[in-house]
Amino acid sequence: MTPERECDVVVVGSGAAGLSAALAAAVDGAKVIVLEKSHWLGGTTAMSAAGTWVPANHHMLAAGIEDSAEETLAYLRATAPPGWADTEDELWQALAENAAPMLRFVEDHTPLVFEMVNHPDFYVEAPGGKAFGRMVSPTLISRYRLGKLWNRVRRSVKPQFFTYKEMVNGVLKDPVRAALKLGPSLVWRVIAGRVGLGNGLVVGLARGCLDHGCTILLDADVKRLVSDGQGVTGVEAVIAGERTVIHARKGVVLATGGFDWAPDYMPQHFPSIEIIGAPRTNTGDGQRMAVEVGAELAHMDQANIAPASFTQYEGHRHAQPLYETYAPHCILVNREGKRFVSEGSAALGAAIDERGPDGKPRHIPAWRIFDSRYVNRLSAMYAAKDPGFVRTAETIEALAAKIGLDPQTLKATVDRFNGWSKEGVDRDFHRGETAWERHYTKDRALATVEEPPFHAAPFLYASVGTKGGPRTNRRCEVLRPDKSVIGGLYCAGIAMANPIGTKGVGAGTTIGPCLTFGYIAGKAIARRNV
Repeated sequence: MTPERECDVVVVGSGAAGLSAALAAAVDGAKVIVLEKSHWLGGTTAMSAAGTWVPANHHMLAAGIEDSAEETLAYLRATAPPGWADTEDELWQALAENAAPMLRFVEDHTPLVFEMVNHPDFYVEAPGGKAFGRMVSPTLISRYRLGKLWNRVRRSVKPQFFTYKEMVNGVLKDPVRAALKLGPSLVWRVIAGRVGLGNGLVVGLARGCLDHGCTILLDADVKRLVSDGQGVTGVEAVIAGERTVIHARKGVVLATGGFDWAPDYMPQHFPSIEIIGAPRTNTGDGQRMAVEVGAELAHMDQANIAPASFTQYEGHRHAQPLYETYAPHCILVNREGKRFVSEGSAALGAAIDERGPDGKPRHIPAWRIFDSRYVNRLSAMYAAKDPGFVRTAETIEALAAKIGLDPQTLKATVDRFNGWSKEGVDRDFHRGETAWERHYTKDRALATVEEPPFHAAPFLYASVGTKGGPRTNRRCEVLRPDKSVIGGLYCAGIAMANPIGTKGVGAGTTIGPCLTFGYIAGKAIARRNV
């Protein structure tokens, strides 16, 4: 006989959205079971840097920085892609109203403490944009606080013994010098198991869930949703190799993450992706199960498309997000050998993902072109793992021939950029003119590419997490195509049709909304009358 269990709420997935939903439901009195397909806790969140965009948060208000839900909503509306307001405004309102309460709730009910990080919004110049305060990240926490789960948090490709603030202020610029500067402090962190970034966020959230009575099960692969014909009433899962039915009195929250490794969805929606930065367990389970009970999918062409280098993870080549094109003496060109965007643009991912009439990216393959003065230590470290990754030549024309571009076109592109650099104004793409770009480049945005030898490296078309899934309302209830609610089924994070798509609005606009919509879903499902 198939074993059976009962609870109030089943949460499928243990990333930011899933753990936030579980915590919110448990605090409201629900008996919660979290099911994680993988052997490891935390999903894509655990691998991330845990930059968390939370407008009007209490830390910025305490520092005297003014913000409000109204300003946040104005900003989301002003920066959204054309036409998105028709379908997403309800969710933007929910995000604007609940982000700040979510952060205070998380700090009140977990051991997590967040700090502000010096990051501007992507579009400070837009109505409601802020130069500082909306970006936060967790401080260090000991992984040993998880008890028997202390060594079951998903490993990251990033060193997790730093905070986000330390990463952006030193580690990304010069990792060796940063490690030496921390010295004995870093040794103590390793001994004490103190972690930050994504691992720290998952440790704190999971500890809060456990403290409020949640059951967290790993190696728990949900195969299908159980329905009584009126709505979702539970799940059927294989837990530690045994098929089990879990009845959920109030329903199920899908927080299964993206579909980056889905053999059906990815070829259809992202046929040209070159490298992926999400766990290989992200195979679109939540999206597929939602469809099976009648859900409408949307935004399946949206993802966190990030500049990336590469590394090894679990024996495979894996994307390592790395922002490097804004450095001096470097430009980005498309498959025609032409620039197509400001190299420091906050919308670089969206530009790379721009599609043509055939649905395929217009600019891929793209190349970084740089000269002998370009310096990015991390980039060099990763590139050294593949000696053929960077191509070198004494002239731009010879370099173009090595990478299959027209020599005269690439030479004209470089000469044109050098001319703008000497004038001090990029009249093509206005590189270095926005607050976001100036934050990184200061007055170094325009620097010529003219001292040999010259180098070219592929600009990898990378997904760090798809953002399409079932449509939801502002309560995170999953909707059918006719906009009716599928009773007992909720969805949050990047498993949902996320209202912040490929075009982000600030650093942390994946994790921040994941936490917020998880919080919304958890509170809504716990208060559901059945």
